[in-house]
Amino acid sequence: MKSWTCIEKCGACCKFDLNNRENIYKILSKKDIKLIKEMTGKDGWCKYLDKKDMKCTIYSERPHFCMVNKFSKKFKEYYKTGDEFLIKCCKQHISEIYGKKSMQMNKFKNEIMK
Repeated sequence: MKSWTCIEKCGACCKFDLNNRENIYKILSKKDIKLIKEMTGKDGWCKYLDKKDMKCTIYSERPHFCMVNKFSKKFKEYYKTGDEFLIKCCKQHISEIYGKKSMQMNKFKNEIMK
């Protein structure tokens, strides 16, 4: 079975459009939604992402919804398919941001096949 993993220099999860994730309002509290909005810059990217290195500048203090392994457990689909759910979500998000044939997508696919 394929295992989900985060890839370096991707940052796809750091670009978050709440309008594209309707079910997120059922999962996150109003306080969390407010924090996401505060963390999101005008360009849609998290203000705490170092875009040069594509690394989180608050990684050790990041909010719970930025911790994919923990946050994914809030979704019913995760309990049905586990890593397959995470892989599907990442592929969708990477594709939306970088493209289906992007370097990030190729790197992600290679990593999950190991």
